[in-house]
Amino acid sequence: MIFEERYKILLSACQDIRRHRERLAKPVMADQILEEVGMDVPSESLLSHMIAEALLLRVDRNLLVGKNIYLQQYEISQIDLFDLLPRAIPHVPQSYAIANQYLAQALRPLATATLIDIGIGKGAQIVDLLRSLAGDAGRLRRLRIVALDPSAQNIAEAAAAIAALQDELPFAVDVLGLRALVEQCDAAMLRAAAGDAEGIVVNAAYALHHTRHAAQDQEARTELLRRLAVLQPRVFTLVEPSANHDTEQLTRRVHSCWEHFGTVFDLIDHSAATPLEKFAIKEKFFGREVRDILGTSDVFRCERHEPYESWLLRLTKAGLRPFPGADLAVTLPDYCSAIVREGLVRLCYRGVPLIAVFAYRSPEGVH
Repeated sequence: MIFEERYKILLSACQDIRRHRERLAKPVMADQILEEVGMDVPSESLLSHMIAEALLLRVDRNLLVGKNIYLQQYEISQIDLFDLLPRAIPHVPQSYAIANQYLAQALRPLATATLIDIGIGKGAQIVDLLRSLAGDAGRLRRLRIVALDPSAQNIAEAAAAIAALQDELPFAVDVLGLRALVEQCDAAMLRAAAGDAEGIVVNAAYALHHTRHAAQDQEARTELLRRLAVLQPRVFTLVEPSANHDTEQLTRRVHSCWEHFGTVFDLIDHSAATPLEKFAIKEKFFGREVRDILGTSDVFRCERHEPYESWLLRLTKAGLRPFPGADLAVTLPDYCSAIVREGLVRLCYRGVPLIAVFAYRSPEGVH
């Protein structure tokens, strides 16, 4: 899709916006707006519609008020739509499975441990981890789960799902809910929540790209990773989409939106999801992301994805090191691919890395 004529049209209009030639850009973008949007609209037309719609908000000086789209009230919540993704994007459940393999490997040698889960959501990933540990817990006898999430409802649902598993587990589990954004938490607060466990592991799946920072502040997330490194985690698993949406340069953001979401939409079209599910995922879930990336005030944008190379640099600058080679099982359909390296798994489609799973550790966290 990257060479589609629509891409060239949108990029040219975006350049006119940057040059303050909105009068020229507006009719060009208006031509990309569809009169009707439905399940039969081709992906490239739907994506150009979404991008043009978001850019017109800029031209009309009608930027959306930024809020975390996972905390806004919709007819279908963003987190409920996220639960549809595994049917259309096999990389999503596989990213959780890979992170859980790293987490389980770090937890099994410990008798008592704390798992700090940043953005626990409804707890689906942690439930799968606990089921895996139920079959092979190693030395683990007590596990505390610090459920860090800005939504009280998410914490309650995650805690209930975990409690329902307790009778199946050969170790005790307690859940400590911590309603907050991770950028509001300092290392002392997190260490106090962790208690007196023998070791700490940390998981952040699809959460850290939501952290906000001032424009041009390239070090805020590195500082956040440094605060997590102070906890000396036995392993820190990080799952993130790989795209360049944190840049303040609008043209680059439009290019990355077209490349990333165009590839994702093609992947969705290739899947066995129903036409209605495909449309809901593209138009609702990713449509909200596109509108946030391009049509929200830059001060308040929350969908700030970064390329995986950027996260590699941040992890290294934070003093974390790759987790020593785990014997990973990676299962994807034959039309997808994975690149496995120490501490990093890239999940790809058509050669494009869409999601990266990192496993890093503090050198002081291993004894």
